[in-house]
Parts: sequence; C-alpha cells; structure tokens
Amino acid sequence: MVKPHAISEVELRVTGRVSSQDRELALNKIRALCELGHEPVLDAVVKLKVRPKATLELPSIAEASLNLNGDLVRAHAAGQTIGEAIDLLDDKLGRRLRRRRKRFEDRRHDAEPENRGHTPGYVERPHDERDVVRHKTLAMRPVSLEEAADEMDQLDHDFYLYLDVDHDIDRVIYRNGDGELHVAPAVDGENLPGDTRPSIYSGPLVLNHLPLLDAERLLDHGNEPFVFFAETAKGRSQVLYRRFDGHYGLITPAV
Repeated sequence: MVKPHAISEVELRVTGRVSSQDRELALNKIRALCELGHEPVLDAVVKLKVRPKATLELPSIAEASLNLNGDLVRAHAAGQTIGEAIDLLDDKLGRRLRRRRKRFEDRRHDAEPENRGHTPGYVERPHDERDVVRHKTLAMRPVSLEEAADEMDQLDHDFYLYLDVDHDIDRVIYRNGDGELHVAPAVDGENLPGDTRPSIYSGPLVLNHLPLLDAERLLDHGNEPFVFFAETAKGRSQVLYRRFDGHYGLITPAV
C-alpha cells in the first residue's frame, strides 16, 4: 500500500562525473526521506554536482528540495566525494523533516482542550533581581553562514553566535517571530543563501557598542529575546539573552 505522502518519482539533476551507483544511492535516500513527513510530497528534486578537485577543498555537492504540500524544505551538503555529500545531505534533510513533524505534533498537542490557554513564557522577575546566571564561552572556528544555520538547527536554538569565514566578523543568525532566518550584521552586496535551503535574510539588528550593564538595560526595555553587543574593552561580539527563569545568559567568544 502506498503511503499518502510517498512519491513515486524523484527528479535527478547531475553535473559532472557521478556513477550510476551514487545516483541510485541519492534517489533511494530521498525516497526514504519522503516517507518521514506527515504531508503529501508534491515533488522532489535532488542535484548532484562534482567539480574539479584541484581548486576546491570539498568538490562534491548534493542538494535536495522537497515540496511538502506547498512548502519547500531544502538542504545542501558538500564533501570530498559525492558519496560523502549524499550521506551528509541525508542527515541534514532528515533532521529538518523530523523537526518539522515534531513541530506539527507539538502544535496539535497544544491545541488539545486540556492545554488551551497555557503558553510557556518568561518568569516575571524584577529588574533589580536579574543576574547573569549562565556565562558560556565559545571557541568559535570560522564557518560559513549556511554551516552556522545548520549548527543552530542541530542544537535546536533560536539564535547562534559565530565567526563568519567569508567576512572575518562575528555575526549572529537567528529566527524572528515568524520563524524566518535572519543574520546580522548585514554585509553590503552579500549573496545570501536561498536556493537550496530555507532563505536567510539580512536582519535589522546592529552591533551595539556598550558595556554589559547597558546591554542588560536594553534587553529589559526592548522586545527582542537577546541583545547583540560588544564591550569596547574586549572588542569581540557577545550575545546577552533572556532566560525562561527571568535571569540573563551571556555568550562570549573565547579569546
């Protein structure tokens, strides 16, 4: 019996030398992923590309796009070999589909009568009682914007501080209230990803140069869940965020 969300045909687009075994591997993995969701798969496209190795560290690219009842779910992966890229693609796309299904199940659970009217939120704590109760120092290796987005997804966070390998600056990628991905600070002329994964937009946030105490005040009186700032003495960007217990958390790069 064919599942209602299964798909009989997956479109395959190939650039470069890709063996028939690797082509079949990619098709089988995408067909299997199509059965993970709860929605009809209207169409599925997988792209395999092998570029000259002489000039690239990761010459093999695997991309996939699934149309889930009108919503596109995309993933992109690069590897030393096309087989490695396909395996990474399978892992990334699988995580996104499982998260999507979990969000659907959570929303359905929250809509049940016994849960109506209950919305988790922040503990209301007086301003003068709030402290930085968690300070996390990160050894940030340079990564691309797409890698930062994937890392944020894997950690199931709403924001992620990282060192951008293409621009050599500290940046923060985050979800807004509608679930869209944004990155700040914006870089003029940057070609943001959007073809093989959920689109990423330039965010309106700016890097505030101010001491920690002022960052706390800005967080207290604003509507954002975090403040992206840098203390003049330290120079590196930091993120001060509001915890659900009403206190603050602070994320700073390792020096």
